Amino acid sequence: MRKIWLVGALTALALAACGRTDVVDDSERCLTAQEAEAKIEACTAAAQNESLTPEQRSVAYSTRGDAQGEAGDVTAALRDYGSALELDEENLAALLGRGRILVASGQLDAAEPVLRRAIELHQSGEANDLVGQIMVRQGEFVEAITFFNAALNHDPRSATALAGRARAKQRLGDLDGAANDYDQAIRADGNLAVARAGRCWLDLNENRELERARQDADAAVTADARNIDGQLCRGVLQLRDGQWADAKTSFEAALAVESGNPIALFGRGVARRRSGDRAGAEDMNQARDFDGHIGEQFDHLGVQTY
Repeated sequence: MRKIWLVGALTALALAACGRTDVVDDSERCLTAQEAEAKIEACTAAAQNESLTPEQRSVAYSTRGDAQGEAGDVTAALRDYGSALELDEENLAALLGRGRILVASGQLDAAEPVLRRAIELHQSGEANDLVGQIMVRQGEFVEAITFFNAALNHDPRSATALAGRARAKQRLGDLDGAANDYDQAIRADGNLAVARAGRCWLDLNENRELERARQDADAAVTADARNIDGQLCRGVLQLRDGQWADAKTSFEAALAVESGNPIALFGRGVARRRSGDRAGAEDMNQARDFDGHIGEQFDHLGVQTY
């Protein structure tokens, strides 16, 4: 709604300014430009126009922040969202944009109050989804389900909320509920890496639907090569199939994201040893330093380690 106010206010100002059509043009380009560079340029002009109200300039800043984020400059995006919130602390786009970046970068303590503010002010479905993700990562699975349910009340087909709720249910031992949520999430978005990887692990742990698990693992890493759970699930399945070189590649992809991951270290060690590289034992011993029960976990997963 505020973006509409911005255009309307700028149009009135331009007409009153005896032909200052540049103001109208900048406002319209800020909201409608498709190319990031053009959007950033137009939003910069609107944001710096002090004849606008603080709320209108706030919209320009948050819109520029969205464009900065899409262009990959998250530092600039965070700065713009901060400027937007200084002008209008209720700007939903700025609250959500800031919250998304903080969650993605692991700054959960900083993200949570921002997103709870978005829920308090706007009952935002996306903010509920993001807080649910925070709760899962903090091990608060029951509370996470409450937030995911709230997100799904806004959008029953939200793939991210369904996948998040599935993960929480899985950790609470509700495997049938988790399987149903993963299935719904994948039907809603077949390229959602977290849903594909989550269902892969669910099937692998239960030793069922292993061909589907292989397909899910491949789909997860195709959608997002940095998805650790997808790479790990694929690596374990490759070990079970005796694909030592492929498994080593999968585990190394996971280690490139998280260098101390014990499943990736142990799995790479198994792949190296089984392919004739005795130095793989070093990986396995290092993994045991992180997790003394890692060997038992691989036994449970059906991997012959020696």
